[in-house]
Amino acid sequence: MIFKLIITGFLIFLNLNIGLSQDNKENKTKEYITWGLMQMIPSPTLFQDTDGKNARVQFGFKWQIIPVNIAFKTNKYISNTQFFMINPVRRFTGSIEAFVQPEITTAEYKYSNIKSFGVSAGSRIIFPLVEYGENLCGSLGMKYTFRKSFNEVNKGYTGLEAGIYLFGGMIGLQYTQNFNSRTNYNVSLYIKYF
Repeated sequence: MIFKLIITGFLIFLNLNIGLSQDNKENKTKEYITWGLMQMIPSPTLFQDTDGKNARVQFGFKWQIIPVNIAFKTNKYISNTQFFMINPVRRFTGSIEAFVQPEITTAEYKYSNIKSFGVSAGSRIIFPLVEYGENLCGSLGMKYTFRKSFNEVNKGYTGLEAGIYLFGGMIGLQYTQNFNSRTNYNVSLYIKYF
């Protein structure tokens, strides 16, 4: 199902006719539609599933949603705050942001007794490492994951997140250390189109 949505979105993206003579309103509409479709591309993730005696790693997906970003190095004539559609330069040269990550595993948590769907919310700080962050940047953050057990009891947990990103912050690797005994960690291939 997810694969079909990605292919459909990609085909629509390819068929958009963006011409120079179109008026600005049409271009903005196409820009937001294209951006929205690209947000549907998930980040592949490995999740740990354990009960203390048995453990396994299972495959899943996360989606990267950034509702607000506050940049540290902006021109004094423009706002340092952006919502949803974030300019990558403003992000990777140094910023702080709030994020939401819906996540799902391809199978139920066999040992942890928690459901496969969850939502994480938190904040992270992004800092440049090489060439003002354009070639390499990093992040540190904290989040809370909302997840339920099979019998509908809330089994949420906090976690620390660290990441490293390439190509203007569009591709990277994120590691999350969770503070619980059911799923101690997850590792994601971060994919985010701005």
